[in-house]
Amino acid sequence: MFGPPFRLMDYDFWGAESCSARRSYESFRIMRRAWVVGVIATLATACESGSGPPPATAIAVTPADTAIAWNSSVRLTATVRYGDGLPIPAAGPFANLVAWSSASPNVATVSRDGVVHRTGGSGVATINASQGFLSAWSQVTVLDSMIFARAKVPDRSYAAAISIHDVAFVSQSDRGQIKRVDLHTQAITDTIQVGDQPTEMAFNATGTRLYVTNQYSNSVMIIDVATDAVIDTIPVGNRPFEIIVAPGDSILWVAKIDSLYAVRIGTEEIISRFQIGDVGNGVGIAHDTLLYVSTHATGTVVEVNLKTRALGRTFAVGGVPQKLVVSPDGSELYIANQDGYIQFWDLDTGLQIGSNLPLPSGAYGLARRSSDGLLYATSAYFGGGYLYVIDPVTRTLVHSTIIGGSTRHIVFTIDGSRGIIPNEGGWVDFMR
Repeated sequence: MFGPPFRLMDYDFWGAESCSARRSYESFRIMRRAWVVGVIATLATACESGSGPPPATAIAVTPADTAIAWNSSVRLTATVRYGDGLPIPAAGPFANLVAWSSASPNVATVSRDGVVHRTGGSGVATINASQGFLSAWSQVTVLDSMIFARAKVPDRSYAAAISIHDVAFVSQSDRGQIKRVDLHTQAITDTIQVGDQPTEMAFNATGTRLYVTNQYSNSVMIIDVATDAVIDTIPVGNRPFEIIVAPGDSILWVAKIDSLYAVRIGTEEIISRFQIGDVGNGVGIAHDTLLYVSTHATGTVVEVNLKTRALGRTFAVGGVPQKLVVSPDGSELYIANQDGYIQFWDLDTGLQIGSNLPLPSGAYGLARRSSDGLLYATSAYFGGGYLYVIDPVTRTLVHSTIIGGSTRHIVFTIDGSRGIIPNEGGWVDFMR
């Protein structure tokens, strides 16, 4: 009587169409509503009678990827679609539209209405919702007890820095932004637009200035921490990565795609340049005098005297060295290696201490926590986003956990009471 429903997309719903067209549209809406009500009534009758629901044509679970803290839970939602109909939530009287199950019950279990609870240690559990041959799943990460909160950010987060005053920033590389983070409320309090692909950040000694390398803008931006404003931009040439402020706050050392620059902050003059072979992606300073820089695929760590601005020793560490940490007394160097191990080097003798400490995955970020004296390493995207805890005295792995995504940097407050781990999965984890 009203013609095929698909023709309704050609009608003018702003009132210029004929009365018959408007009546056709209204009738179609009434018919569709009646169909949905009928489906729900049929499902309710089937569920109550125990005959079970009819075969579904599609199932979805939301959220598809989430995390829960050590003593919390999360409710997942499954929706079921029948034919071309609207999706129906599998909840309340329709809870048995799907069957819930956990592929890792030693990590987390799921109730009949989709509530996920931790059952064991940390890890990743795949939670399935199924009906017949159809299924959908959600990946639920049970966070380690060290991590007490997770804050979502709009895109992948890569670098992080915390000042002596506990002011924290994380980078959003793909958005050309850095974000100020409140360590106590875990809230993003400000966003600063910087350059293309902000890669690394470093504070000066007093915490009043933040320096940000912009890899594809070929520059370093200077942020006034009091106002969160960009106050200057220093051109440094092709693809800067790591950055560190030398003692005295007057010189920046910028490690680039294949070279190392010393930049005088006051004049923005490049006062020293060294070829280092490959990407300078890890830096550390010993005794306020010696700078150490990892060289990525070159497999070395180079030494630079900050007072004479001259190259010193080169350590053939092998693999793909990433982030570095110098011991508080300046006698040892710790190296995270992407090839899957941590190294310990004696800076007095220039020799490796013991053998490589193997890890279940590659290593990327590395930081020492002053409150316990332990080293904390991340794995980037290797192995599913690991966090490792290493004792540098015994040179042993004392704890490991998967927190998901791609764990990049890890930084702590000066007293070690708090820490943050930016993640390329689109979140920031907060440690205590």
